[in-house]
Amino acid sequence: MNIDIPNLVKAAVPESEGRNARIVSDNFTRSNYRDANFLSQGFPRTRPKLYIAAESDDFDQTTLDEWRDENFDVEYLSMGSSADKFRNKLRRLSKKKMGPCETFGIVAYGDAAAVCLEHYHIMDNNPEFKLGLLIAYYPTAIPDPQGKFPSSVSALVHLTAGEEIGVTKQSQMVGIQGKRRTTRKTVESGIGTGGTLRLAYPTYTYDAEAGFAEHDLDEYDKVCAELAWSRSLSAARKAFNHHVDLELALEENVQGKFFTRNLTQTMSSYTTHKSPHVTHIPTLTGGIGASELERFYSQFFSNPPSMKLTLISRTIGTDRVVDEVHVRFKHTEEMPWILPGVPATNKRVEVMVVSIVGLRGGKLYHEHVYWDQASVLVQTGLLDPKLVPETAREKGVQRLPVVGKEAARRILKGWDPEEEGEADNQLIPGWDENGSGDEGDEKGQVRNSQQTSKKELEKKSLPERPKSSKKDRGTKGTGKKDAGTKDAGTKDAGTADAVTKDAGRKEAGTEEAGTKEAGTANASSEETGTKDGGSEDAGGK
Repeated sequence: MNIDIPNLVKAAVPESEGRNARIVSDNFTRSNYRDANFLSQGFPRTRPKLYIAAESDDFDQTTLDEWRDENFDVEYLSMGSSADKFRNKLRRLSKKKMGPCETFGIVAYGDAAAVCLEHYHIMDNNPEFKLGLLIAYYPTAIPDPQGKFPSSVSALVHLTAGEEIGVTKQSQMVGIQGKRRTTRKTVESGIGTGGTLRLAYPTYTYDAEAGFAEHDLDEYDKVCAELAWSRSLSAARKAFNHHVDLELALEENVQGKFFTRNLTQTMSSYTTHKSPHVTHIPTLTGGIGASELERFYSQFFSNPPSMKLTLISRTIGTDRVVDEVHVRFKHTEEMPWILPGVPATNKRVEVMVVSIVGLRGGKLYHEHVYWDQASVLVQTGLLDPKLVPETAREKGVQRLPVVGKEAARRILKGWDPEEEGEADNQLIPGWDENGSGDEGDEKGQVRNSQQTSKKELEKKSLPERPKSSKKDRGTKGTGKKDAGTKDAGTKDAGTADAVTKDAGRKEAGTEEAGTKEAGTANASSEETGTKDGGSEDAGGK
């Protein structure tokens, strides 16, 4: 049985219109027949109606165009100088004829946003649930921070940190809201890096001034505006059950750039409504605008035939796609986008690349690409980790904290469950000593033995390190560490001999006793070398 709660309350409080008595929105949980999610995704729909509201007679045209590009039917609604007249406009919106499961949304700014929040926070101001979305940018006042909006309204509020705004609270009695009181309070910065406020409705703060989201104002802040836009678009698509396939446009772009090398296919994937840009962050290569991008991709974006891309992960947001890609190639030709000004080195390179692609209207708007350039330079022989600046060497720095292809391979191959408690951390001085416990402990001996054996098995795929002299081996062989791990070291040496065949025995010497002792030293040297000389593995000679 459905109960008409609004009419029931009006019968109990016949003079409620114009008074402060209102239904507490939380108490109304009846199903909403206008819910956009009621219809299947393939059901024919009209473009969602979206009203943009502000005080002035005209508004930022760029913002209007951005919403239209996202397939919304946009109409501007001016507040004018009278808040009462604006409320009458809002009431008339709810009386417009709409089809089943059709709703409209409002994106309001400043004083208009404050009026909309106050008006629609009261449930009987949206009797037929026609309003499905309400987004407020820097309102001059907000409703009770502990009072939720009706379940039929998806609300989102953007505030500026440090701004003083009005906060309205209402007393409650038996499910009825009573007197309103408005106080002035300063907006505090939200928690974390996202500026989230703990209110009853989604609210975020921004380190900017009111007006930061309007392109035609001096207060416009690109970073804050872009972040707020992503949040607003996400709320709108969810409220209207309006989904967009972002992957197709991205894949068309990748196909044209890396596989077919088709300039037309590549450029057609970029938006024409705004100036698209591509930036490879480590080298600052790319282009801004269609003409620069066309020149960049036609003349400077070259890749060798050995180029191979492996997608590791893909995260799809409201208006962007984040890819984690394993890239490998042999540097047989100039590649200005990743190694500008560097002739072919014929070196093999493996590196993880993170691409963040923003889309507008189903087309690429910007692309930010990141990778470890130090790793690329190490692998191509342009950076030697052992060449430490003298000022740093005087402070005790023995090598640069950079690695080669090992980083990319670690992500590509993943982590072996059996390696739990055996993190890399080869570059952290003292990690092995502090993390392994007592070297004389039986468990530590076994673990060191396994680590050394594994490193020996991987020796073929890594650059060869300079061999230590017999004198060095002998010195290490008489150390405390060798004395505590003699059995484990002998076992390691046996494994190493099996892998390296006669080479291990030649290094260790010809006498049986010397072989065991030197074998132990070799095993320890191998492990120690991984710590100190691991930079050569990381450097990838």
